[in-house]
Amino acid sequence: MMTKRKIDKARGERIRYVRSEILKIGSQEQFAKLLSQHGPAVTRGAVGNWETGKEVGIENLSRICKLAKVDLNWLAYNRGNPDAPIISSFDPDSLEEEQPEVGYSREHWQGSQEGAIPEIDGKLGAGQGQLGEVINLPVGNNAISGHAVKAEWILPIEYLRNEAKASPSRTIVMEVVGDSMSPTYLPGDRVLVDLSQDTMTSDTVYAISDGETEPQIKRLQRVPFSAPAEVIIISDNENLQDFTVELDRLKILGRICGVISRR
Repeated sequence: MMTKRKIDKARGERIRYVRSEILKIGSQEQFAKLLSQHGPAVTRGAVGNWETGKEVGIENLSRICKLAKVDLNWLAYNRGNPDAPIISSFDPDSLEEEQPEVGYSREHWQGSQEGAIPEIDGKLGAGQGQLGEVINLPVGNNAISGHAVKAEWILPIEYLRNEAKASPSRTIVMEVVGDSMSPTYLPGDRVLVDLSQDTMTSDTVYAISDGETEPQIKRLQRVPFSAPAEVIIISDNENLQDFTVELDRLKILGRICGVISRR
């Protein structure tokens, strides 16, 4: 017995809206050619079927979202904000965990132009941090959880590589809240966090977490000759006390490579 294919006219209208209003592409044929430049070939007929509400694979939906910079959750299911791009917050391979540990990565985000660095909806606490808005999105047969992107900062690639010593493709921007790192980092400052530098290689400032609470910005100093290895977690605010923990208990999200400040 043959089953009738499901028609989702509302989804088809959203795909047509993305093509004609967001990407400003007048014909389905042009849209098919554009999609074919970024993956497997797509025909004009396939685009026509999608826009009438016929089945469309998640890979093609993801490709459309990547080109148009719209939220996959909105395009596929009409949930969330069409303008909310995301940064993936954990590895899909870890989905056996009911509540996976929150981490940070950038594999599901691309900027509008070269040198764009995303500022995520999360704040590094110089005191107490904030995780911010997290969006659940389908990817293939799995799902990922991602931090919404609040803004893009355009920084020269050569500055990031040569001056900040940061990876342009792995760096994010986060806002600082609290005053425990004053006067070095003040509330409202934005810092560049290089997610590729997630191990302690030198005594400097990192974005850290204990795996249970919100992310923090702190200065780390290794304790010489300690076994197991220990680090001193330092607040630049002289009114606050430093404390020591075993390095293995600390989750390093990335190294702080720069600061954007009104000063």
